[in-house]
Amino acid sequence: MTVFGQESKYIEFWSKTDAEFADPEHSPLKEDQVADFDSVARYPYNPEFAIKAKYESLKRQKPFTFETTGDIKQRYQKAGIIIFNVDTSTQVLAAYRNLELMRMPEYENRLFIPFTDVSNGFGTYEGGRYLELEIPAADSVMVDFNLVYNPYCAYSDRYSCPIPPRENDLDVKILAGAKSPKGK
Repeated sequence: MTVFGQESKYIEFWSKTDAEFADPEHSPLKEDQVADFDSVARYPYNPEFAIKAKYESLKRQKPFTFETTGDIKQRYQKAGIIIFNVDTSTQVLAAYRNLELMRMPEYENRLFIPFTDVSNGFGTYEGGRYLELEIPAADSVMVDFNLVYNPYCAYSDRYSCPIPPRENDLDVKILAGAKSPKGK
């Protein structure tokens, strides 16, 4: 089933991401890697991973600090849960808001979803991947795993990245979005 408009979002998202990685001033890659950069390794668009999901908003959740790969710590708050099906399996992901970033207009309605799945270390980055969504106005949301990206720490140890929490360990393979970085 093709989800109208989702494939064009995939093309736009990855074109923008590739341009960022190719720009020496904005790239998470090391200087010598930027010169050889072609594109972020990723799966072809798969409409089966653009999934309509149920969204349950959570109120008054206690702020916390994610464990990270480095020393920089940021505060988050659980904002909701996303319930969806992959094949015949029901999956649940927690969605978070960064307490500092949510004060900025471009991030005030942004959900952050760090997760792991069965493909980690077997085609995708072993540390997990990230997805971002707009906070839905209703109780449903389009979760497009074709737009899943690797944390910057997958490309360089200069970054301190949130480690996906255990509650976001999926017991299915998500063969969509970013693959393990080339050369890793």
